[in-house]
Amino acid sequence: MAEKKSKYLHKITDLPYINLTGDEKLPSMSNMLLTDKMLISFIENPPGCVFPVHSHDCEQILIMLEGEEEHICGDEKFLMKAGDVCVHPANVPHGGETKTGFKGIDIFCPPRKAHVEKLKAAAKDKEAS
Repeated sequence: MAEKKSKYLHKITDLPYINLTGDEKLPSMSNMLLTDKMLISFIENPPGCVFPVHSHDCEQILIMLEGEEEHICGDEKFLMKAGDVCVHPANVPHGGETKTGFKGIDIFCPPRKAHVEKLKAAAKDKEAS
C-alpha cells in the first residue's frame, strides 16, 4: 500500500534549488521553502565562495551546520563555525567568505523579497521546460 503524502512534509532535496549569488564558478546554492510568513534556505557554499555584503528589510538567522565562514555583520567581522548562530537584524549589512565551504540554514522573517523573486523565476522556468 502506497503511503499518502502529507501536505505538511517536505524533503529538502525536492525543494527548488536556487543560485543565490549568480556566480557560476563558485555559486552559493540553496534549496528553499517559502511559507506565508517566513522563508527557509538550506544553503551550501563551496570553498572560496564569497557572499557579497548586502542588507535587506527582513530579519535573518544563519545556523552554521558544517564548515566555517569569515562573516561580517554590521561593524563586526568574526569566524562562524559549525554550531554557531548569527542573528542579522533588518537593514544591517552582512556577508562573508568561506575557505572551507559550509552548509547552513537561513531563516528569513518576513520572506526576503529577492529570494521570493528567484523562486518565482525558477517556477516559471520549470513550467516552461
